[in-house]
Amino acid sequence: MRKSILGSAGILGLVVVGGCSSADSLSESVSSTAEAYRVEDPALACGTPTPVRGENMTTSGVNAVLQEWSDSIAAMPASATKTDLTNRLLTNVQGPSAAYPDVTERTNFLRGVRAPLPMSLPFGTQSSGYQVTGLATWLYDNGGNHGGVDFWRGSVTGSDDPSFDVLAVADGKVIGVYFDGPPGGGGNTIVIEHTGANGKKIYSFYMHLRNGATNDSNAVKNMDCHGIEACAWYKIAANKVPLANWWGTNADVIPVQPGQNVKRGQKIARAGSTMTVMDHIDSSGNATSAWGNNHLHIYIAAPRPAPDDKKVVEVDPFGDYQMQKDGCYVMDPTTQPDKPTYYSRLFAPFLPDFHDLGWGPFTAYPDYLNGMNYAPATLSFYDKSGFKVTGSYRYSTDPYFLQVGVASSALSDYMGFNKTWIPREMRVRINGSGAPIYDFTATPKQSGESTAVWSQLSQASLDSMYQAFIVSGGYNIGDFFPYQVAGTQYYAAVFTTSASASNWMTYGRSASQALSDIANIPAGLQLAQVVADTTWSPPKFSVLARPAAGCTPHKYVDQLATGYQSALDWETAHGYVLQKVQVYASGTKFNAVFAKASGTCTAQP
Repeated sequence: MRKSILGSAGILGLVVVGGCSSADSLSESVSSTAEAYRVEDPALACGTPTPVRGENMTTSGVNAVLQEWSDSIAAMPASATKTDLTNRLLTNVQGPSAAYPDVTERTNFLRGVRAPLPMSLPFGTQSSGYQVTGLATWLYDNGGNHGGVDFWRGSVTGSDDPSFDVLAVADGKVIGVYFDGPPGGGGNTIVIEHTGANGKKIYSFYMHLRNGATNDSNAVKNMDCHGIEACAWYKIAANKVPLANWWGTNADVIPVQPGQNVKRGQKIARAGSTMTVMDHIDSSGNATSAWGNNHLHIYIAAPRPAPDDKKVVEVDPFGDYQMQKDGCYVMDPTTQPDKPTYYSRLFAPFLPDFHDLGWGPFTAYPDYLNGMNYAPATLSFYDKSGFKVTGSYRYSTDPYFLQVGVASSALSDYMGFNKTWIPREMRVRINGSGAPIYDFTATPKQSGESTAVWSQLSQASLDSMYQAFIVSGGYNIGDFFPYQVAGTQYYAAVFTTSASASNWMTYGRSASQALSDIANIPAGLQLAQVVADTTWSPPKFSVLARPAAGCTPHKYVDQLATGYQSALDWETAHGYVLQKVQVYASGTKFNAVFAKASGTCTAQP
C-alpha cells in the first residue's frame, strides 16, 4: 500500500491513499481526510453527538460552587507557590452551552479542541481482580447531563476493595487539592494544568478521591450541609466507630501537593466515594450500595481564547458527547474497531513512542500527534502478522511529509540536488516482485542548506559521490541505507551541509564488527544510527556517527524485539529519547539508538 501523510505546525494532517505496491497484503482503505476516524458531517458520526451542558461553576463570588478551591489557596502561607497558584486559579468551569450559547460558535470551539500533549487514561492495568472500565460518559444512560467520565472497577463484591490508583492523564502542574462539599459535591478533588510544548493548555479535574479515612471523615463532619438531608446522614456515617470500609484506610492519602509537577501516568490518588456516597446512604448513615459508589469522576476542560482563558469549557475526552450505551466510546483504538466521531479524541490512541502499532490505528489518527505539533523522529515499517509500525514522534515546528511503500518512480521530486522537500530518514523494503519500495520522512530544505539525495546508488556511484561530497565537498551524511536487488548492491543516501549530520560511517559489517566499530568511533563523535541490510543473510550493518553532544548514546544492535518495550521503558525513565529505530526479520529483531541532550548521564544496563 502507498500512503502519504502530511503534517505541519498548527496545520491539520492530510492522508492520501494510493494503490498497493508493497509485499504487504494490505486491503484497508482510508479516505482523504485530516483524521480518518473524525468525520466532517455529524450525521456520519457514531450515535448522535450532544455537546450541550449549561452549568457555570465559579471559584469565587456569590454561590461559588468551587469556592473551596480558592479558599484552599487563600489559606496557604505567603510564598512564591501561593502567588503562582493564585495566578493559575480558574474563574469559571463551564458547560459548552453556557460558554457558547450560539450553536455555531460552540461547534467551532469544540471542533478546534486538540490535546496539546500526549494524554492517557487515568488508570492502569490492575494487578489482580476486576479491571477498570467506563461507568458513565458525557450523558448518563438515562439521557441526563454528566459532563465528565466515570471510571470504576465493576462487579467487585464482598471484601474486595474496588479502589484503584488514579494516574495523571498528562504531564502538568497540580494547581488545586481540596475537599469540595455541597453544593459542588466533588469530594476530594485534584486539578492539574497541562501545558504542551506548543504553549497550549488543557485541564483535568479528578473527583471523589480518598485522602485518608480519618481525614475524610473529619472533612465531612466540618462541612456545611446547606440544608441537604442526605448530607446530614453522611455526617452520621462520619461519626461511626469504626468507620465503614468504603471510607478506605488512613494509608489512602493524596500523595501530591499544590504546586507540584507531575508526569503522565504518575499516581496522584486513590479512587473513592467522597461526596458521591451521599446518593447511596440511608438515614442511619449506612451505604445502600456496595462500597458507597466508589469511582473516579474526571472532567477534562479546555480554556477559552484569551482574554477569557481563565474560563474553561468541559469537553468529552473521547470526542463522542453522548451516552455510553450508544456503543460509540472506544477505550483502546489499538485493539478496538474505529468508531467515527465529529469531535477530536483527547485520550491518546497511541503514545508518541510506540511499538508493534497496527497500520490501522497509525493511519486513522494522524492528527492526534500533528495537533500538538509532533512530527516523526524515526519510524520503522515491517510485516509481523500484519503491517506494523515502531517509532517515535517529537515536538517540532517544521512541517513534514511521510510516504510509505512508494516505488522508485514516485521519488523523482525528492531525488537530486537541493530539492524543496528533503528525505531525512529513508528506508528500503523489497516487495514480492523483488523490486525496492521506499518509506521516508521529508522536511523542507533549510535556509542555507545544500543537499544531494539518491535512492539507488551503485557501489561505484557511492564511492564517487562520497569522495566528491563528503571528502572534498564539505557535506555530511544525513541518512544512509544499503540494500540488494537481484544480488546487486545499492544504497539510498542523503548528503547535506547540515552541521548536525553524520560525518563518519562504516557499512557492510557483521553485528559483532558493528559493535566494535561503535566502540571505536573517533573522539569528538558519537553514535547516530545503526541499520541492518536484511537483503543479506545474516544481515550486514551500517554505523553512522556525528559530532558529539550531550550524553553518550545508548545502543541496541541486532537485539530480540521481545526486549524492545522494556528497553524503551528503561530509557524513557532515565530521560533518554529514541533517536533511531529499525525493526526487521519479521518483527523479531531491532536496532535502536537512544540519546540524551542534557542532564545526568546514566550507564546503559
